[in-house]
Amino acid sequence: MYTLDVILLVVKEAGEGGLKGRTLLQKKVYFLSKLMNVDLGFTAHYYGPYSGFVAGQLTSLVNHGFLEEVTETFETTPPQNRFGEKYRYTYFLTNDAEELWSDIENNPEFSEWKEELDRINAHEIAYDFDRLSIAAKVYYIVDWREKSTIEEVKLVAKEYNWNVTESEIESVLSFLEELDLVTTDES
Repeated sequence: MYTLDVILLVVKEAGEGGLKGRTLLQKKVYFLSKLMNVDLGFTAHYYGPYSGFVAGQLTSLVNHGFLEEVTETFETTPPQNRFGEKYRYTYFLTNDAEELWSDIENNPEFSEWKEELDRINAHEIAYDFDRLSIAAKVYYIVDWREKSTIEEVKLVAKEYNWNVTESEIESVLSFLEELDLVTTDES
């Protein structure tokens, strides 16, 4: 599927409340790309794996009227989240995107992408950009090593200036296991 279609799928599946946040979108697309074995150019970034290509495609969808972007401003004291962000962008499909939807659904690859997104969305973590970011950071590190311990993950995370604790790593392992992305000694 085209990356534009993948983004539209992720936003549509978020439901009537829209997809809340660029970070959440990036992480869902990251996990989809890994499950579908498609390289979308994700590299290490402050919030975890990030793709400039995906960000550009998102901007294109907004600029061409297929996605509506609503900006929400947060109070800055105290910070609303661990990253201290002042804004959150929520995305909704527009009527123009809805008119294209049957063409997207008819793509031969659509059902496989949707099934994998459903697997991601079946977990509570998929709606929490902070925890999904931690899961993405952990998997980004583990993905390029054949085997990693929690201590190794913490050390590599520190090299990327990612502050992840042992308990945070442990809290996302079941999500990664259920997606068949990692195995632990207990499994």
